[in-house]
Amino acid sequence: MAIFGIGAHYESVDVSSAFLERRCACVGWAEADAPPAHGILRHLRTGDIVFIKSFAPSVGLTVKAVGVVTDGKVRDYSALGSGVPVHWVWTGEERIGKLDDKWPVRSVTIYEEYHPEVQSKIIELLLSDE
Repeated sequence: MAIFGIGAHYESVDVSSAFLERRCACVGWAEADAPPAHGILRHLRTGDIVFIKSFAPSVGLTVKAVGVVTDGKVRDYSALGSGVPVHWVWTGEERIGKLDDKWPVRSVTIYEEYHPEVQSKIIELLLSDE
């Protein structure tokens, strides 16, 4: 099991609600334009935890939703791009803030989260009764 953060801001539009409604997590870039993002997407497996995130250097990391990948097979979600199905368990806005950990990937589209405090917070949200 791994934990992945994914952005849901396409150009100037927040598509978080579309991810929730369509029960998916997607990369909005074409594979030709973002091969590394699609490579990471293909690494998601059934049972992995995924969270919708936003990140601004001045604010830090904010979590908008947490869910579990229900099928690791990448599929086309039309206007949302390529993605995997997700059972979203928690939604809201949880500000984790700035982290001084020299892990400069939180502003990218998709990444694996390794920070133990962030991992613990994501699991706490996943298991919360809210």
